[in-house]
Formats: sequence, structure tokens, C-alpha cells
Amino acid sequence: MDADSRITVLIVDNDAWVRRGMKDILEAAPDIVVVAEAEAEDGDQVAAKVTRFRPHVVLMDLKMARVGGLEATRELMTMSNPPKVIAMTAFDVDDMVVQAVEAGAHSFLSKDAAPQAFQQAVRVVASDHSLFSCDSLRAIVASSPRRQAPDQTPLASLTDREREVLTILATGAANSVIAERLYLGETTVKTHISSLFAKLGVPNRVSASLIAFRCGLVT
Repeated sequence: MDADSRITVLIVDNDAWVRRGMKDILEAAPDIVVVAEAEAEDGDQVAAKVTRFRPHVVLMDLKMARVGGLEATRELMTMSNPPKVIAMTAFDVDDMVVQAVEAGAHSFLSKDAAPQAFQQAVRVVASDHSLFSCDSLRAIVASSPRRQAPDQTPLASLTDREREVLTILATGAANSVIAERLYLGETTVKTHISSLFAKLGVPNRVSASLIAFRCGLVT
């Protein structure tokens, strides 16, 4: 495979053994490479590493000694062309994951996920999609303060078609699937997604999907 076509990754974790293991897992795939020197042991190194190496994807540990992955993710999202961020945690879902998603993380994985899950997540987020499970989003919603009824206020500005797109998007479906189900072209689907992102004030698919679950659009 042409080196220029490979997905470049920055690994951020304060455990050197974890960084080494993640590097071995990712580089077992021919289309993924961890850029030379592109490893960071703490969140305060991330912005400089991203500026220097311009990775497509950042694997971000959320709990580090000096600056946590949550703060580092927020800093990356202020960049003009930020990389995709995959939040890593020791648990499937916890409060830090919820905050990382809201800060702009494109996906999240437990550190004990299968090697193939990390390779797949990198490929998916690099292609401008998000990888998540409906069960994980339900767990996030369940961890939030309970309301007597879902608040649909955030959806008020969406058109009927945008609601339809969001409903399918929230199941983790790719644009091609959304287009097939709604009898639309993929370019039209992308236009609707960009519009609903702007109206909802979210940076990516997983954040939009979380709103869909919280509003009761998807159960």
C-alpha cells in the first residue's frame, strides 16, 4: 500500500506499555501507521504533536497525570482542522466518556476491546464517520439526570427530513445506508447531516446521535 494513503495515528497514553501495545495492534493493519515519534505520554503534549505530525486520528487516554484527555480533546477541537479523536477508557461507559463525546470525540472504546475493534474504529473515524453502539449510547443516556419525559426542544429546528436522517444516523448507519432507506442520493444525505449538525450545535455523528437518544427520537 502507498505510504501516503495510510491512516496516520497519534497515541496518547501515560502508560508506555499501552502505547507499545496499541502501536503493535494498529500497525498489524497494512493501512494504518503510527507516525514516527507521534506518541504522547500526557495531554499537555498533544496539541504540539498534532501540529507537528498532522495525524488523521488521535487515540486519547482520558485519565493522565498532568492534563487529562478530556481537556486535551477540547483543545484539539479549537484547531482549524482538528484530527478525529477516539477516547479510550478502562470502562465501557463512564462520566469521562460522556464529557469526551460532548467535547467532540468521534468514538470511544474500552481499553480491553479486541484489537480488530481499534483498527476498525480508526478506519471509520478517518472516513468522517463515528463508531459506537446503540447500547453504549443508551448507557450514556441512562447515566444522565432523569427527566419525566424526553425533552424534544433541541429537535425543534430540524425539518421532518432531517429528523428522519438523524433517526437512522443514530443507529450507527453509514451515509449509504441512510440514502438507501430514504431513497436519497448520498450527496443529499451529507447536506442534511451538515445542516442538522449546525442546527444542533454538534461537531460529529456520535454527538448528534446522543441528542437523538436523549430526546427520545431513538429508544
